[in-house]
Amino acid sequence: MFRPAITTLFLILVGFSPSSLVAVTSPTDSVTLKADDSLSLTELATTITPAEKTELPLYPMSQERKQNLIEYSQFKNLWRFVDFFFGIAILALILFTGLSAKLRNWAKVARFRFFVVWLFMILFLILDYLVNLPLSIYRSFIVESRYGFMNQTFMEWWSEDLLGLLILAVIGIVPMWFFYRLVSKFKKWWLIFSIGAIPFMILMIVIAPVVISPMFNKFEPIKDKALETKLVALASKAGIEGADVFQVNGSKQSSKINAYVTGMFGSKRIVLYDTMIDNFTHDEILFVMGHEMGHYVKQHIWWGLGLAIAFVMFSLWLTNLLIYRIINRFKGRFKFDSLSDIASLPLLLIVLSVITFIFQPITNSVSRYMERSCDLYGMDISGVDGESAATAFDKLSVYNLSDPRPHPFIEFWFYDHPALDKRIAFVRQYAVERDRQTIH
Repeated sequence: MFRPAITTLFLILVGFSPSSLVAVTSPTDSVTLKADDSLSLTELATTITPAEKTELPLYPMSQERKQNLIEYSQFKNLWRFVDFFFGIAILALILFTGLSAKLRNWAKVARFRFFVVWLFMILFLILDYLVNLPLSIYRSFIVESRYGFMNQTFMEWWSEDLLGLLILAVIGIVPMWFFYRLVSKFKKWWLIFSIGAIPFMILMIVIAPVVISPMFNKFEPIKDKALETKLVALASKAGIEGADVFQVNGSKQSSKINAYVTGMFGSKRIVLYDTMIDNFTHDEILFVMGHEMGHYVKQHIWWGLGLAIAFVMFSLWLTNLLIYRIINRFKGRFKFDSLSDIASLPLLLIVLSVITFIFQPITNSVSRYMERSCDLYGMDISGVDGESAATAFDKLSVYNLSDPRPHPFIEFWFYDHPALDKRIAFVRQYAVERDRQTIH
């Protein structure tokens, strides 16, 4: 939903991704954009409509959908690199043309430092948004529409995209101002910022599920009362007290399937997409929700927070070692000579983007370990058979066009969950061993 550079900034500076605050699915694939596929914004708004529902079931997977999955995987793997390098190129262009320095000069019409930083951030957000808008429309709207995922008109999609940008402009000033304030005052700004960001990170985890997410989707109790009874019993068995289980109208945006756990303290909740309720059996849902409850029981939200803080600290420490040399080398082109100058924001984003990209395999490996442990927990707490759990994963692959067997390098570098084929094999084997031990 958000442009890569901006997402990276807040992922690093405050430990969360803005796109995780709303129930917007990641784009599916397309192979190529043909010349005759080019559309103006007006044509987009009037000719592309929400995906029509097919009469034929998507599961089990047809040969046509299998081909779509293959194309999707090829496109997505290519797009990971295009997205990264295009983002770096745009930021470099803003830097080396002196445009960032011009934005800073324009922002100085504000009297106080806080508002200068805020105005610069807003100008930069708008510039970044407009430059990336054509690719964003292609990636997040045209592609999803072409593959039958999009359930919104263009104007509905765009209005939510703009709302997300507005939210970012409002909440982003707090970490942005805090960051540049510390850089101008302290030599070890990276350490102080990392520690000082903790309360803000916790606050965002607390308020996002109850304040921000409902701006995009409707959260309500499970409508299927039989399923609700089973889920409440499952939560009780897991020893989870005070966590609410909601269904969300994720189908408002997309036909993709998902479930997640989020929040802290009074805002903690387990969320199930209506698309999953419509397409999964109760046993399959119980396994998925058992997995999500595993994140709660194993305190993965707190572990994730701790790891985010550690990564923020490491990334900013490394940035501190590298960025001053770059500034000194190109200060004539950049038209600023200090990191404390807000015009340095694009350079900061480049350095943080590269660090994040390089260290993805480490952070993703930790995430994959947590996901595997929750697969095991989901099997134990739900008590479902191996085939039900395996079918749940298989359906995720079919409905979301997720590659079950990615190239080992792609999985190692980019996947924060184990490959679906590995998860399917794991739950089947674990069920066999569990049943054998029960018999004995």
